[in-house]
Amino acid sequence: MRTKNPLIMAFAAVLLAVAVYFLEIRGVEEHAEVERVANRLLSFESESVTGLNIKTADASISLQRIDSTWRITAPLDLEANESAVDNIVNRLQTTDYDRLIDETPDDLGRFGLADPEVEVTIELDDGSAHSLALGDGTPVGSNLFVRHGEGKAVYTTAAGLEDAVNKSLFDLRNRSIMAFDEQEVTRLELTTANLEASMQRQPALSDGIARWKLDDPIEARADADAIGAYLTQLRNDEALAYPSESIEDEDLSIYGLDTPQLTVRIWTNDDSTIGLEIGNESEEPAGYYARRIGSGAVFVVPTALFDEAPDSITALRNRTVAEFARDRVNGIQVEIGEKAVRLTKDGIDWKIVSPRFLEGDTSTVSSLLTTTLAMKAADFASATASATRFGFSTPYARVVFNLEPLPSQDMSTDQPAETITMLIGNETQIEPTESGPAVEGDDIEEPKSTAGRYITLENEPTVYVVASDDFSDITVDLFALRSKTLVSFARSDVSRIEVSDGARTYTLTKDEENNWNLSGPIAATNLTKVVDDMLWSLNYLRMEGIAAEPEGNDTANLASFGLDAPAMSVRAFAGEGDVAHVSIGSEVPAEELEEIPAFAPKVQTYGAVDGTPGIFRLDAKLRDALQAIFDELS
Repeated sequence: MRTKNPLIMAFAAVLLAVAVYFLEIRGVEEHAEVERVANRLLSFESESVTGLNIKTADASISLQRIDSTWRITAPLDLEANESAVDNIVNRLQTTDYDRLIDETPDDLGRFGLADPEVEVTIELDDGSAHSLALGDGTPVGSNLFVRHGEGKAVYTTAAGLEDAVNKSLFDLRNRSIMAFDEQEVTRLELTTANLEASMQRQPALSDGIARWKLDDPIEARADADAIGAYLTQLRNDEALAYPSESIEDEDLSIYGLDTPQLTVRIWTNDDSTIGLEIGNESEEPAGYYARRIGSGAVFVVPTALFDEAPDSITALRNRTVAEFARDRVNGIQVEIGEKAVRLTKDGIDWKIVSPRFLEGDTSTVSSLLTTTLAMKAADFASATASATRFGFSTPYARVVFNLEPLPSQDMSTDQPAETITMLIGNETQIEPTESGPAVEGDDIEEPKSTAGRYITLENEPTVYVVASDDFSDITVDLFALRSKTLVSFARSDVSRIEVSDGARTYTLTKDEENNWNLSGPIAATNLTKVVDDMLWSLNYLRMEGIAAEPEGNDTANLASFGLDAPAMSVRAFAGEGDVAHVSIGSEVPAEELEEIPAFAPKVQTYGAVDGTPGIFRLDAKLRDALQAIFDELS
């Protein structure tokens, strides 16, 4: 007999498994779902519910769904907590009974259902209504006696149902202090005993930076983060209690609302306005009495809503000196004294274009930008003070940032290319902020003042006081701003290397297996390790200092650094062209050289690189790597 095809048998097995699933497993699941639906205490679809009534020993609360929005209609007309109401409806829709206890009980009182603690009724869009009465807990287990309002049968269900539906008016009402969309807010006014301030949101740009402007009592950039944080607090905080649902004007003094400690007014895009007044402190619950302007209800707001509200114009001012997206910067000019450096951006790299063309050190320029954008005022100076006090007419430093055009967030308009000029003026002292009370016996050092300078932006009235340490990366030092990389190439491209110890030149070549061998004047193999070490040191060779500028590469200078007849040199080739040629002079004792730090090595290594004018102080690693080759060859 011929054996059946294994593929056919496997396919048949799969079909059998599918059949078993649908006929047995799926059938069991569907049967279980049918049982669950059959055991539901109330059968309805959540979307069909139009009304909800909850009656307890303390209150009777009615709610209606109007245009998909829940509203309390009795005992007061109030906005409802949508989430809280939906939770009740969903719990009623999904609650099953565990057991039928008695279809026709003679005494409902023994189940706590003669005068139930909680009765809940739902109204449906077809005009029907269904109710449940919740009685006592069962003597054994964690269940609850319930019955349908339209029948006498007593069931048991999970005791958690009572906690889910037994809600007070406070639980079901919308307790939002102020309801608004933060992104729609266009204007904010704050009034306290110490402050009357108004501010406006500025048009959004595609850089994503939120911008607000103070327009009273001063014109200045406002702190968007502080404003945003307080708006979020106003929107998210909830009332803690409602001492009065309706208060007459003559009773406002009871809560300190006749002369509020804080008044907040918010305008939105549709020119609508909402306001909040905060009065006296509340002891129970802890917070402050408040009311919405135009509303009679008095409620208690969390303490932080008052305590953390901005209470001075300084708290609302933007302490960030220069606020722009760093990606927009395509040019920088720094002037300090008689020196000036100008840089331009080329792709992701920076180039020095004045006082001469050099590759820029992208990391250093990035630090300069980071420093600038992180610069924050320790204080503000009065803009009405004498201009000579600030020293902006002959500033210590002048920094100019060229910015690319920026489209609006909705791409409808473009902000043109702009120039931001920062002036760093005279020195001043920044007094320490007040510290907490000293504890007796503690040896606490008194805070000291720190050095700072006045800073302003051209065409902006604000004068900032900034700690000197905060702009220490702003420099005109060419060595700091230029790229320190002298040599850069792909090591894998190098196929031939010439090294010299001043007396002889050795040629190393790479074979097809990427092994390095000496081909003259003597033969040697397996030099890959020492050559790789040398290439690692050569590639991305960085200068540690400049011994002579390009104009100093005369014969006398070359001789003073041992570069008229180099002690060592290395030349790397990729194909027929060279990718690096470095000459290393004789070692020079540090005491024979000028401007060498005391902590520098006692012997300095100097070199020159073809194509890069100047004599440079080098890391001694390349000399060591070359010496290793010479030692290997000898």
